Amino acid sequence: MSEIQHTDPIIGQTFGNVVAKSILGRGGMGAVYLGHHPGLDMMVAIKLLPDLFVGKREMVERFLREARVSGRLQHPNIVRTLDVGRDHGVYYLVMEYVEGVDAQRLLDREGRFSPMRAVNIAGFVARALGEAHDQGVIHRDIKPANILIARDGKVKVTDFGLARSITNTATALTLSNQVVGTPNYMAPEQIKSMDVDARVDIYALGVTLWQFLTGALPFEGATPMAVLLNVVGEQLQMPKETFDTLPKELREAVVAMTAKDPRRRLPNIPAVLAVLKKARDALRAAGMDSTAPMPGAPVRASSPQVKSLSDTGVPRSQAVPPPRNDPQSFTKPLGSDVQPRPPQGNPRPGTPRPGGR
Repeated sequence: MSEIQHTDPIIGQTFGNVVAKSILGRGGMGAVYLGHHPGLDMMVAIKLLPDLFVGKREMVERFLREARVSGRLQHPNIVRTLDVGRDHGVYYLVMEYVEGVDAQRLLDREGRFSPMRAVNIAGFVARALGEAHDQGVIHRDIKPANILIARDGKVKVTDFGLARSITNTATALTLSNQVVGTPNYMAPEQIKSMDVDARVDIYALGVTLWQFLTGALPFEGATPMAVLLNVVGEQLQMPKETFDTLPKELREAVVAMTAKDPRRRLPNIPAVLAVLKKARDALRAAGMDSTAPMPGAPVRASSPQVKSLSDTGVPRSQAVPPPRNDPQSFTKPLGSDVQPRPPQGNPRPGTPRPGGR
């Protein structure tokens, strides 16, 4: 056990029915710990709201919103929420533990993804968004850091802290009149504080797919505001060194998902899955069906905020395989893999919600 782990006062404390065992990572919205639920005899993740946010109503509401929203979404490509409550004066969220790494960390390590791997990951994220949209939920913060890749290759969407109801047409100015989201992935209408719908998630997924393919961010700026201005004012470029070597179907998919005008963007997730299927089939026809890491990809510095498998002593060769090269997986009928939903109503603190199989 490291010195940090040994001196961390959270280690050994109980939150609900879960005992904190070790630190997994820290971020802007709190620390995440690996925990053990003795009643279920399973490892879980515990997300804690930082002390400095406890007295801020908006931040507490965002934290609890994540629990409420993700708790009602039961899908194999969405991280399950098991419990929420407050212990020791700390708000906590107990979630399914995904042994793996987020897609941003993989990009940091590998530079960029093979086209088939990029399309596969995007397809599974689209399936998760399809379930969320069917339940009236917009994620509003889709990006590689919120996409987890498990050791067995499964793809799971996490962090519904910025999620909103589709029927709630409130603008993006929700936290102290500040635009919320991650600038490079925000749709222009989200930045302009216009009414938004599920198409903002489609835009963000398109930008994420672009990043998977190029290994870069599409818009640059010295400050977040400069990036926001560029997102609104500049067209998304299609670098020839990347896209000229790819089937036109893949380029067309990215363009259709990232149209600046939401009226010209793909309207819904079934349309997204249809263009991704065409892109996947075109890649296969061109013999570009490998999901292995790109040869000669540069190794980049990784974000220190999220612990990856390589940080925990797992050999890199055993860490995270690419998503399975399954020709039917992400294009089977929507709704066919939805899991049973938990009973309605608020559970007692410390009582895990039943998860679907």
